[in-house]
Amino acid sequence: MLMNNPESSSAHALCFARLFAEACRGFAPASQYEGGFERALGVVWFGEPPTDCSPQMADVPFMSVPMPVLQTDRTGAGELWLGGAVSATKEFEGIRYRADDDVLFGTITIGGKDNHMAVDSQSVYERMFRLLDQAGYPYLWRTWNFLADIHGNDQGLERYRQFNVGRQAAYDARQQVVESSAPAACALGMRDGGFCVGFLAGRVAPILLENPRQVSAYHYPDTYGPRSPTFSRATLIPLVDAYLLLISGTASIVGHESRHLGNVRAQTRETLANISEIVAQANDRLNDAWANDRLPQGPGFMLADLQLRVYVRRPEDADAVRRELGVCLGKNLNVCFVRADVCRQELLVEIEASGWVRRTHGDREAR
Repeated sequence: MLMNNPESSSAHALCFARLFAEACRGFAPASQYEGGFERALGVVWFGEPPTDCSPQMADVPFMSVPMPVLQTDRTGAGELWLGGAVSATKEFEGIRYRADDDVLFGTITIGGKDNHMAVDSQSVYERMFRLLDQAGYPYLWRTWNFLADIHGNDQGLERYRQFNVGRQAAYDARQQVVESSAPAACALGMRDGGFCVGFLAGRVAPILLENPRQVSAYHYPDTYGPRSPTFSRATLIPLVDAYLLLISGTASIVGHESRHLGNVRAQTRETLANISEIVAQANDRLNDAWANDRLPQGPGFMLADLQLRVYVRRPEDADAVRRELGVCLGKNLNVCFVRADVCRQELLVEIEASGWVRRTHGDREAR
């Protein structure tokens, strides 16, 4: 089912959709995705990967993350990103990518859980930056980072902290100011595999959003590691026909401290409070933009309308989190549950979100 397409008549518009195995195999028509798979930029997939993909899907950049999908009727599910006139799949230093005139989607998987995480993360991010410079998509909008054994020991330091060391080293080498360039991101642990990274980049600068309830991640004290995490709480992308909101993986953190230890329902509520504040920040920026254009205020983003991905540490907590989401947001949610290790061991749940607001002079609609 096509989700969050800002303008159904505009085949050029960037959009994303839930993707299931039957569509990949050709058992469900590609026509359900506007323009078909010819517009596919790439896929972020969780769980058991589909087999016997149709020829149209077989060549699409496909990040397969070995994390179980916590749905009784699915062994795997993904997120399909669609563009306009999309290029053929290309490769650059191990990165498989596709692009249209505005957006580039790429993915790479390297190493294993015995590799030195700082070296792997610096290598991947430096390759990513070289690709974006060469291809002409200078702005990184969103990254997905999945690493095996995230809490394991790696040369005397937790692997997640080594990941942050390597990522920041790549930014330092590029002489990028984090406060003005850090994308939306997530970093989660998987039980098996190596280091999987997916990313979206573009030719327009994102609006970087922070959350006044939280210390910016790149300003965390060194109690969380020798280098702080390099991400913004969200990015707001001003496209030709829409604003795209990409909210980073968000958890039960206030200031810089974890809250509600051991209580998954309370952590879920705190997480939603953080996401609600980010949505409010995004809507404030939309209102400023509409005022500058001398247009009436539109409806803005609504948390209940966003596409959510929920990462839970303990599979048995999924039902409790689902009930809490229903209480807070209503029953008609667009949500996918995945088992994953959140970056801090005391955190039980993390939620990321994406959505659109139409950028037209009339009939504005939030999705």
